[in-house]
Amino acid sequence: MRYSLFLYPEFNPQLLPVKSQLVGTLSEVKFCRKTASTEILCGGEQLMDFITFLGCSPALESAQATFAIAIHLYDRITGMGGEAIETIRFPGCKHPLPNTSELLSNYSERKRWSCPECGQQGAIEDINWRKSAGFSNLFIEISPIFPKEAVPSDRLLELLNNTTQSRWNWFYSNSSVLLAAEL
Repeated sequence: MRYSLFLYPEFNPQLLPVKSQLVGTLSEVKFCRKTASTEILCGGEQLMDFITFLGCSPALESAQATFAIAIHLYDRITGMGGEAIETIRFPGCKHPLPNTSELLSNYSERKRWSCPECGQQGAIEDINWRKSAGFSNLFIEISPIFPKEAVPSDRLLELLNNTTQSRWNWFYSNSSVLLAAEL
């Protein structure tokens, strides 16, 4: 199964026009490079200066790693994530969430959860997603990675913060990016 590292800022409706500026900044520091696709970028020659890889990987050791980078932009706050790497539980009752993807996909409409086992309810943001989901209108996806083995550097988070004037965070989830042959 493929996983991705997702970076996202605190929700900011002003981020809509900055996608090209963000791509420009990331290209300028060689974090990524443009491809034939307007939606998928390649990892740049300096990507490893901005992401710390904690595990061992033969592809990394031999410099054969190929990374795809996608920028997902929405006109409203969106819950993004997928199958959790760890068990996610409802706050209070601690029952496991039966379907995290469904709860996240319904985020814009309802923004609430209800435990099917005990009926307790609450806000989706109150769930401890354990680095498996995020809520924003902008996400940068880097794929493929091993969950919890790729960590954005403080330098990258500071660069993103300065570019967008928003605080950034990250999570791991199933990949939505396919590595295209032209990468």
